[in-house]
Amino acid sequence: MKRLLAIALVLSLNGCALWEAYNLAHFDPNEYRIVTEIRTDASLYKDQCPDAVVSKANAQAIYLKTQLFENYSEQIPYNSNSIKASKELNNIAKGLKERYAGKDPVSPMFCKLKFESIEHSAQTMQHVLGNRPR
Repeated sequence: MKRLLAIALVLSLNGCALWEAYNLAHFDPNEYRIVTEIRTDASLYKDQCPDAVVSKANAQAIYLKTQLFENYSEQIPYNSNSIKASKELNNIAKGLKERYAGKDPVSPMFCKLKFESIEHSAQTMQHVLGNRPR
């Protein structure tokens, strides 16, 4: 009787694990591509921060790409972690874009730090997305 109970318990736990694995968002090459583009752009843009005109355009461009990533991630089922992460990434880019929209000049160091933050966050997301089941 104890064996039967133990077997039933093991099967139910495995069943829950299988169900959970089934309900995870699977690897999406488009989602991975977008976050890779964000990381690459941020890496290139941080070196252009001394030029205020170019960096203002770069801030707008990275904001649009993070907005695209957020909108895309929202439509993938069982993807709550990516949705939260994409919103946070978009908030970083939005803060940079809004800073350039203000009247005060943006220092190259502030610009570089923001792009490095975006790059680091995108790299972390890239790692997580790349490890999803295929």
